[in-house]
Amino acid sequence: MTEDHRKLYSKTICTCIMPMVEDMPTIKVSVLIVEMQARFQYRVSYRKVWIAKQMAIEQLYGNFDASYNELQGWIEAMREYVPGTVIELQTRPYYGPDKQQQPGKRIFQQMFWTFDPCVRAFPHCKPFMQVDGTWLYGKYTQILLIAIVQDRNRNVLPIAFAIVDKENMESWEFFLTNLRRYVISNDNICIISNRGKGFIAAIRCFGVPWRSVYCIRHIAANFHRDYKNADWKRQVVKMGKEQPYHFNI
Repeated sequence: MTEDHRKLYSKTICTCIMPMVEDMPTIKVSVLIVEMQARFQYRVSYRKVWIAKQMAIEQLYGNFDASYNELQGWIEAMREYVPGTVIELQTRPYYGPDKQQQPGKRIFQQMFWTFDPCVRAFPHCKPFMQVDGTWLYGKYTQILLIAIVQDRNRNVLPIAFAIVDKENMESWEFFLTNLRRYVISNDNICIISNRGKGFIAAIRCFGVPWRSVYCIRHIAANFHRDYKNADWKRQVVKMGKEQPYHFNI
């Protein structure tokens, strides 16, 4: 039977899928639908299972607002129990509906963090660093910035992270400034990026002799987006790998 059952409420589904969500929070809704169908011989709607999964996640880990309110406690715990952890949190004042600043209340703005093992491992890596940003999903859609490096055995190591509102010059300057202060002290560093406008502006104002070059993966992706030719895309990647020259900003 493929019809949904009216008595299979989201709360009932939540109870059934709770162990699966606890074991794997990233489990897909489609997998949960198959599980429910195998258990009850009814194919439940995607929306009902999606709601049930959100309910399960909230019961297991709390909701978005509660998690944000616990941020300060998590920061203090990391500093106390993970020695050498560096966290730079910036907040801004909160103004109520009457436009008056509310004492004792702050709004999250941006945060940078890194770990002592990452800092100590960087001197043993290649003098190349790749930086990029990606959207966060959920109620709060900020951007996660990350810097990664590679050792001589081609193992990838993330060395610094930041959560910012936008991927602009101010956020990149915040990230690079703390990266320089806490992780990378040497000057002869080459940064690989997609050379977005905000990043270019930040590196120009930064005043550190780090070189910036294009990421061939981004070039190939943009090329394929415009020309829709897989063979040409492979040729672009091949040319990029054979080019011996580096272009500074």
